[in-house]
Amino acid sequence: MGVVLTPDDVLLRRFGYVRAVGGTGWLVTVVVLFALFGTPVWPLALGVPVLAVVTTWYFMRSHRYPRTAVAVSLMADAIVLGGGIAFVGGSGSGLVMAYTIVIVSAGILLGPSAARASALGCGVLALVQLGVEEVGFEPVLLFAPELGERLPILALSLAVLGGIGYLTAIYASRLHELIAEAGARAEAVRHRGHRSRSFIAKAALEIEQPLQELDEVTGELEAAASGDLAAGDRDRLASRLRRVMTRLDSEIGLITDVGTFDAESRPEPVSLPRVVDDVLAALGGRLDSHTVDADVPPVKVVGNRRAARRVVYNLVENVAEHTPAGTAVRITAVTTAGHGVLVVVDDGPGIPADVAERLFDPPDTSGPRVGLPLVAELCAAMGAECRYEPAPGGGSRFLVAFRRAPSSTPTPDEQQA
Repeated sequence: MGVVLTPDDVLLRRFGYVRAVGGTGWLVTVVVLFALFGTPVWPLALGVPVLAVVTTWYFMRSHRYPRTAVAVSLMADAIVLGGGIAFVGGSGSGLVMAYTIVIVSAGILLGPSAARASALGCGVLALVQLGVEEVGFEPVLLFAPELGERLPILALSLAVLGGIGYLTAIYASRLHELIAEAGARAEAVRHRGHRSRSFIAKAALEIEQPLQELDEVTGELEAAASGDLAAGDRDRLASRLRRVMTRLDSEIGLITDVGTFDAESRPEPVSLPRVVDDVLAALGGRLDSHTVDADVPPVKVVGNRRAARRVVYNLVENVAEHTPAGTAVRITAVTTAGHGVLVVVDDGPGIPADVAERLFDPPDTSGPRVGLPLVAELCAAMGAECRYEPAPGGGSRFLVAFRRAPSSTPTPDEQQA
């Protein structure tokens, strides 16, 4: 069943401009014809106040009652056009097809059901015009007095109106589908932009800590500039400096990777073992105090290399930062029907239930770190899903379910090699 659609603000505004220009043109036409023909122009003159009142009301109410405002305006237009037809030609002149303006406008603004309804309504108005002529209200110009001369032209005009209503309904349906798709895409872009700003704002806050620590290290070096540093102090400051720089590199890389879920990238096959190897190499000494067991079978999944690396990096970095020294972490993968599931398990203290509930929530200034929310966003962008659950016997377990790619499909890394 058809529905009456709601025009957007752009269409409402432009339709209002068209009404204002059309009303002005109608007034000029009435003045010219009145000078030529005098009082018989009264059917056209009636349209002037009608258009003025309806157009004024339209500008006042269209934003609050868009569908009603457009529908009332189009009905007024049909009546005014009927007055023009009553003056020139009548039902047998072919001018009935001027109603196509109303039909097409209804389809563009209100959708296919409105186009069909307006075609039917305009056909009824044309038949009413024929009845008015038969009781003695004849057009001033181009009137054919014989009914037999008017009926064939009227029948042809009604057929044209019906055809235009049908075609307008078809094209209007597709037009409004495209408008809806464009609106959905625009909203998605707006939403992605909002998410990007949220992630970047949160990540910028997290950079402040390593920057402050870097400033402290610099201060210690400046304070010791006048004397020699003991070997132990040099080693301590060098270790601290390396740790701070690694943290900064991680946070800056995270901000860079926020753009991954904004990009409309084409899915590609990704090798999970290669991703895990790259991540462990990038983390380097940050995992020295942990026991790492990486045993990932040759599983290929569908995703984005950069996004997949960031997902695994954040999960493993989370273990490095939030579990005590000596914690064991195991990284593996399993395959199910259509999916390759990466599993990161540690035997650390686990995550409290109240914190676990909001691990993947969008970041804010009081919420969790940006790493895990970004993991969820990147997974969604790749058509994957990330889940947390307590590990049996204590600790944490993160599972990332990717869509599985055929094992014979070469990854970009293999193609480059």
